[in-house]
Parts: sequence; structure tokens; C-alpha cells
Amino acid sequence: MANIGQIASGIFFYEFDADATQTNVSAISGWMQANIGELNNLIFTSHSGTGIDLNSEEQDIFKHLYLTHFYKKKSRNAIKTIGTNCQTNNVLSVSDEDSSVTFINGNEVSKQFRALSKDHFEELNKLVYAHNFYKAAPAQVVAKTMVSDVLTLTGTGT
Repeated sequence: MANIGQIASGIFFYEFDADATQTNVSAISGWMQANIGELNNLIFTSHSGTGIDLNSEEQDIFKHLYLTHFYKKKSRNAIKTIGTNCQTNNVLSVSDEDSSVTFINGNEVSKQFRALSKDHFEELNKLVYAHNFYKAAPAQVVAKTMVSDVLTLTGTGT
């Protein structure tokens, strides 16, 4: 069982290799706290507050939910930079002989982030399906004695 802070730390250290230029634990945990309702909607739970405990399946679902949104946002941000006058981080390589310069194609970068988002979304759907399938309670429970009682009532009329 882990709380949001522990899950955010795990994502930061294991998914982003503790690269503070990408994100930080505070941003991840803040997003998770703000979007706990989305997790609740997916897995039919009612978690709330800061001290929630999620089991390992719920943690994995929440992790993929965060990564899906993170990479979707990165894709949007990459698209925003296309056509702007901002020239930061656009040069990929520079050559001295024959004077060649290669620029980053913002559209391709956006497509790659979108593909990462879709990969995490597909994994999220698999995890949510498995979680909900195995946690599902039967809609109706019928006992053997109940069936025999009903048959007796219908056969005798009493």
C-alpha cells in the first residue's frame, strides 16, 4: 500500500530517472491529488484526501494515467512551438565541413510524444479492465436452497 507521495516519487525516480528538467515530485503529486477523481471513475472506488492507500494494481493504473496525460501535454507543447519565433533547442546538429545545420522538426517530436501517450493509454485500458473484471461482484447470488424453495413453491402452489 502506498500513498500519493510515494507513487509520485516512484514515477519521478523510475520513469524519469530523477531528471528535474522533465518534472519533479511536487508536480507529479500535485497532479495526482487533483486527478484522484479520474482514478475513482476508472476503477469504481471512492479514494479521497492526502492519506489514501492504494494497492499495487491501483498504483500501476494511476502511474499510467499520469504518464498518459504527461505525454499528451508534451505533445501539445511541442505543437505550440511550431511556427513561433522561439529558436531555443531547435538546432539538432551543426557541421563545420560543407556548412550543414539540422533543426528539430517540432511536428515529428509531437508525434513521438503522442505515440508515447497512446502506448500508456493502451496499457492503462488493459490494467483498468483487469482490475475491474477481477474486482467485480456478482449482480445476483443464488443459493441452492433458494432454488429448491422456489421450485417447491411453484410445484405445490403454496
